[in-house]
Amino acid sequence: MARRKPVRTASRLNLPPSVSSALRAVFGSAFHGMLLVGPGTRIIDANAHAARLLGIPVKDLLGKRLRDITKVRRRLAPREPSSAIDAQESSSSFALERRDNVLIDVAAREVVPGVSVYALREAGGDRSLLDELAKKTRLLEESERVGRIGAWEIDVETGVVIRTPEMCRMMEVGLAYQIEGIEDSYRYYSESSRPIIREACNRAMTQGKPYDLELEMVTARGRRVWIREVCCATMQEGRLVSLFGIAQDITDLRRVAELVATSANQERARLGADLHDGLGQDLTGLSLLLRGAATRAANRYPELARELVDISTLASKAVETARAMSHGMLPVDLSEGGFAGALERLSRSTRTTFGVQVTVRHRGDPRLRPNGMAAEALYRIAQEAITNAVKHGHPGRIAVLVYVREIQTVLTVANDGARIDLDRTSEGMGFQIMKYRARMLGGWVDIQPIRGGGTRVRCVVPRSDVAPPSSKAGVVHE
Repeated sequence: MARRKPVRTASRLNLPPSVSSALRAVFGSAFHGMLLVGPGTRIIDANAHAARLLGIPVKDLLGKRLRDITKVRRRLAPREPSSAIDAQESSSSFALERRDNVLIDVAAREVVPGVSVYALREAGGDRSLLDELAKKTRLLEESERVGRIGAWEIDVETGVVIRTPEMCRMMEVGLAYQIEGIEDSYRYYSESSRPIIREACNRAMTQGKPYDLELEMVTARGRRVWIREVCCATMQEGRLVSLFGIAQDITDLRRVAELVATSANQERARLGADLHDGLGQDLTGLSLLLRGAATRAANRYPELARELVDISTLASKAVETARAMSHGMLPVDLSEGGFAGALERLSRSTRTTFGVQVTVRHRGDPRLRPNGMAAEALYRIAQEAITNAVKHGHPGRIAVLVYVREIQTVLTVANDGARIDLDRTSEGMGFQIMKYRARMLGGWVDIQPIRGGGTRVRCVVPRSDVAPPSSKAGVVHE
C-alpha cells in the first residue's frame, strides 16, 4: 500500500530539518503505527502500519479528524505543567475505539506548536496495563525533575539526537528541539567545553568508548550551568547502533565542591607549613641536641654515645620525612618558571630519586600555559602518572608533552615500560584521583597501552580563561 512521504509534509509545514529527518525515520518503521496530526486533530500524514491498525487506507485518512473515524474511549490526564517550558509541551496517552470495537493505544507528543506525532498500537485485553504504564511514566518524569536528570539518545546512522522533556527543560528549550541533529546540539555547550564533548562523542561513536564528563552548558536563554554527562554505547551483533546518555544539573553541587576543595587546599597548606616550620624545626633541634650529648658522653660512656648518635640519625631521617610530607601538602610552587618550571623540577627529582630519564616538552604559545588551579591539577596528574609508571611499569624513559591550544590544554605522559592491565588500572585509586582532577576542570583523562610496549596517559582539559561566548552566538532563544 503506497503512502505519502513525510518529507513533503514536513517541508510544507516548515519543520526544522532535524525534525523532518527524525519523522522520516519514524514513519518508515514497520513496527509502529504513526500519525502526524495538525490543528483540529486533522491527520496530515500516516504510515501503512497506522492505516492497518485503524482499518482505513492511508488516502482515506489524510485530512480527516480523529473523531470522524474513531471514538476516544479513555484519556489519561497529563501532569499539570509546573513551568513556562512545561506549558509549551503536550504529552498524553489515550485509547481509540475502532468501528469493530477494537481498542488502539495512542501516545501523543507535540513536536512543534500545533503539530503532534501519534504512536499507535493495538491495546491488550488488560486495560490496567496502560494505566500502570502511565503511572510509571509520571513517576519517572517526577524523579527526573526532582533529581534534575535528563536523558538523550543518538541514532548513529542518522546523527539525530532525541531528548527527554527533562533534558529540554535543563537546556531551557521547547519541545520543538526535542529532536535535533548532533551537530546542532554542540552549540549548547560553552566554547571551552565544546571541543571536549565533540572529541568524547566522536570516540564513543567510532570506538564505542563510554565517557563521564563535567561540562559547562549555555542554555537557550543564555544561562551558564554545569552538567555531569555520562554516555554508554548500545551494541547489536557487535555493531554500534546508538549512544545513550544521561545528564544531571550539578551547578550547585559543583559550587559546593569548589568551596570544599578551596578549604581543603588551605588546610593542607597550613598543615604543610606546620610540618615544615614546626615539627621539622623541632626534630632538627632534637637531632643537634642528641649529637651534642653524644660528643660529651664519648669519653666516659662510649656505648651511650653510640646510642645517642643512632637516635640522632633517626631524628635526622624524621626531619627529611617531615619535609617531604610538607612539600607534598603545600601547593605547587609556580613562582619559579611557572607550570613549565614545576614540571622540570618534577622531572629532575624523578631522575635523582629513581634513576629514570624524564623529558618534558612544550608545544603552543607559552602565554597560554595553565596557571592557578588548572596548573595545580595538571601537575598532580602528571606526578601521579609518573609515579605509577615507575612503580608498576619500571620504564627506562618517560616523556611528558604539554600542548596548549587556544581553547584547551593536552597533557600526555608516555613511558616505555611494561604494558598496563587496563582493568586493574581503571579500578585503582591513582587513576580515579586523576579522573576526578580532570573532571573538576571540565576535561577527561584516558590510559592506553602503546603498541610495541609502554603506556600513555592523555588528559584533555579546557582552558579556564577562555572568554564566554556571546549570548547571541549559536544560541536558540525562545
